[in-house]
Amino acid sequence: MANVGEFTSQPTFRQRRLVLRRPLWPHVFIALFGAGWAVSFDVGVRLYSAEIVTIFGLILLPWQALPARFPMLKKVLAAYALWVVAIGLSDLVNGTALFDSARHMATPIIGAASLVFAVSVLSRKPSALLTFLAATAVAKALFGDAAYGDTFADQSLNWASIEANTNIFKVRIVPFLTPALVLFACLISTRNMNRASVLLILASAGYFAMDSRGTGLVLFLSAILLIMIDIGFKPRTNHIVLGSVLVAIVGYLFYIGYVYYTIEYNPQGHNGQQMLRLENPLNPFSLLLQGRSEWLVWPIAFAERPLFGWGSWAEDPDGRFTLLRLALLETSPSANFLASDRNYIPVHSLIGVAFVWSGLLGLVAALWFLRIILSMGRRLSLLKTYLLPAVTFLFLLMLWHYFFSPPQHVRLSFPVALAALIVLTNPFFPQKRRRGRTCS
Repeated sequence: MANVGEFTSQPTFRQRRLVLRRPLWPHVFIALFGAGWAVSFDVGVRLYSAEIVTIFGLILLPWQALPARFPMLKKVLAAYALWVVAIGLSDLVNGTALFDSARHMATPIIGAASLVFAVSVLSRKPSALLTFLAATAVAKALFGDAAYGDTFADQSLNWASIEANTNIFKVRIVPFLTPALVLFACLISTRNMNRASVLLILASAGYFAMDSRGTGLVLFLSAILLIMIDIGFKPRTNHIVLGSVLVAIVGYLFYIGYVYYTIEYNPQGHNGQQMLRLENPLNPFSLLLQGRSEWLVWPIAFAERPLFGWGSWAEDPDGRFTLLRLALLETSPSANFLASDRNYIPVHSLIGVAFVWSGLLGLVAALWFLRIILSMGRRLSLLKTYLLPAVTFLFLLMLWHYFFSPPQHVRLSFPVALAALIVLTNPFFPQKRRRGRTCS
């Protein structure tokens, strides 16, 4: 008896899955994923179109075997799972509202789903990473970055408005300009990696001049790391120590120039105002603490509740920790006293949220995750691919967000960064030998 599928024009589910193995489909999926970060919906929590693409991708693409093929993916998912357990235990002990607990758990859970989707796509076509950068740049140029909402949407994008308020550059220009620059760096690296490094250094100088120092620093460090890889630095201890010393020296000289430029030519900008409040602006750590002063509060908050932390969205109703942060900075509160900040204990990074909100187990999960990232980062010097500028930038950007940005980046920027690292460094990690029959 003939198979029913032979008499119908409708493809079977298996045939549809086979079609998705054609080379074009990874680019289509990753393009929709990249563009999806420009559009979001409010469904009680913010949901991005990219995450809707993830859902359909996981339905259509075979992904179940990925953890076995990619050992580092399995480890990242395990670290995320431990983080979810830490959140649940902490919230149970602290009596956190169910919605707040679920909202917090959604970060690693959705981040893990997006990561599996991104690995599924990039493992089929690593060059689709360039498609992701292009789609992200185009969509955010047209619609803005959904993570910022409608911030500055009423402002015209011209040099006069940007010069008057450099935050417009950070919110409206950087989200699409950065992926475009990284994409271009990959394209020119096919001929000469040093050209890509020069491009990133010049871009970094421009970003610092426009008060976007976080991304500017990542661009600068990416360029330096690419130069070191190009001249033969290897992931050995002596090379890492020597490279770190050289980066510190070059970086500090660059920082001195940045300080003198800002104070002389842009003292009214956001970064200029921070520097003028410092007793010694040539101390980069003092400037860093001006922008990320939450670090001063975390050890004290953790010491008060080290085992289970304070629970998700830990409240600071009397403003005690906010006042402490201001006191440690020797800064007086403004007239409106940071009304939006005093509701919660000040935290502004993945590592800070992990141990302040979720205690010791959250800290273990976060440190395990960091170890996995650094383990893959050590293999960057072994890569021989024109995608190296993008992977290097994404790796360093992920480290920046890990320490200095809200944990929502586990959903926003970590999936593709982790997927690129996992896929491209996979050959340099030991693979488990399968017993018995092997699958093609």
